[in-house]
Amino acid sequence: MTDVAGGYVVLDGIRPALSRAPCQIGRGLVGQPVTTIALADEVLRDAARLLQAYEAGQWVPEQAERELAEGLALGQWSGPFLRASLRDIPPTVQSGRLIDVLAPACEILDQADVDEDVVRRLRVLIDVLTPDI
Repeated sequence: MTDVAGGYVVLDGIRPALSRAPCQIGRGLVGQPVTTIALADEVLRDAARLLQAYEAGQWVPEQAERELAEGLALGQWSGPFLRASLRDIPPTVQSGRLIDVLAPACEILDQADVDEDVVRRLRVLIDVLTPDI
């Protein structure tokens, strides 16, 4: 279940260590309501930054993050699929950077009119992390 704690997305009790992406019903960093559009924009930016960091060698995913990415690469992207994939993840993933992008994305993927740009950006990130799949 996704919840809000202190304005941050919390997924099944997991609060991404560095997440700045409040969910749709949360409050932004300056106390303003955050819309799904703003959340989608944040996920797009965070995914792009993480991809850039990876390609520049500034971020190397932990083995458990790579294994999570491999599972995601094989699935059909939806809120329930992503949420199920993020259940029972190891502590190295919980404290890693990949979760900071994926956990808030659950809210976006749950929407009836899913932002396909977000899905594409996340797929590109996951595809880059899993070139052998």
